[in-house]
Amino acid sequence: MDIIIIGGGASGIFAAINLKKYNNNVRILEKNSRIGKKLLVTGNGRCNYSNINLSENNYNKPEFVKNAIDSFSNTDLVNYFKMMGLYSCVENNRIYPITLKANSVLSILMKKLSEKNICINTDTEVLSVSKEKDKFKLITNKGEFYCHKLIVACGGSSMPKSGSDGSFFKILKKLGHRVTPIFPALTQIKLESAYLKHLQGTKVVGKVKLYSKEKLIIEKYGDLLFTSYGISGPPILDISVKLSEYNDLYIEMPLINYSDKIDKEEIFSSFYMFNDYSIDEFLLGLVDKKFIHYILETLEIKSNTPLNFLEKYYSDIIDILFNSKFYVKGTTGFENSQVTRGGVDISEVSPFDFSSKICDGLYIIGEALDVDGECGGYNLHFAFACAYTLSKNFNY
Repeated sequence: MDIIIIGGGASGIFAAINLKKYNNNVRILEKNSRIGKKLLVTGNGRCNYSNINLSENNYNKPEFVKNAIDSFSNTDLVNYFKMMGLYSCVENNRIYPITLKANSVLSILMKKLSEKNICINTDTEVLSVSKEKDKFKLITNKGEFYCHKLIVACGGSSMPKSGSDGSFFKILKKLGHRVTPIFPALTQIKLESAYLKHLQGTKVVGKVKLYSKEKLIIEKYGDLLFTSYGISGPPILDISVKLSEYNDLYIEMPLINYSDKIDKEEIFSSFYMFNDYSIDEFLLGLVDKKFIHYILETLEIKSNTPLNFLEKYYSDIIDILFNSKFYVKGTTGFENSQVTRGGVDISEVSPFDFSSKICDGLYIIGEALDVDGECGGYNLHFAFACAYTLSKNFNY
């Protein structure tokens, strides 16, 4: 049997390794000059490949994902890599290779590909796919290929420089599949504010809330980082997936670190305790110095004004310290998104072996599906889990 896998990313590589068990020919077609290009940049190059808190509830389509992550859990993946000689470590519930290098993961996987004599064709872009009786015919920039089983692992539209530019969705549509609208997910958020350049590089730890027309949509807790265009950090990546669903958005966030552990009444009382301080001196003990300029400019207060002259502003100061509001302009797009929201409609794909219900012999795995998870290793785990589940239940 001839099996072709389109895409040499995490799911494509893992599928190839696990499918090469019998007397079959497995070939990877990759349009980049090397395989695993996107894998190398996951987790900021550290390869956060799973999470201690892994569950189907970490994904947008929990019922579809459940079988794959039950079949191949975080413990299964850690042990799988361990049997290949790659050890792991845990940091803030995120699972990494013990080297903290994505290249270690790719090198181990490439070693296994070599051991199994799996053929890899790089710089090979698939231009069209058609079904001829019991075989698929693939026309590429390097000629024609034929196979009995075709596995699509070409990714979505995120990080197009890595090769996953969404172009293969057109081919999947021609094969009869529906592709849901796609949007960038797990990406930074652009804000409307005249103070962004001043706040750039400022960090705060706390809860960020996303609102649409005064309605709370989602809230997440963690490290927040102001940038020249807006804001970033793991909680921002997680809430970014909601931007495509709502209008008139804004975020609320604290300027004080760990504000959830601070009593507002205590801060309010301290206005009177330190009433001989200037507002500038008072704020120095509460927030990053860059925030002081933003607070005073927003409230139109001079920095040397004594606290005892500002009693009418006390509630406003408390409000901006704990619930600063910034209006949302949008995301930084697919160029910077870690995953794609949207893809092949999961109602047309089996969650047990990822076979197409539309086209016999076709399988679709990884980010090409309308499945995405939260920030923290969940998406990469799904890439490995669906590839493993496919191979486990594959119809040879």
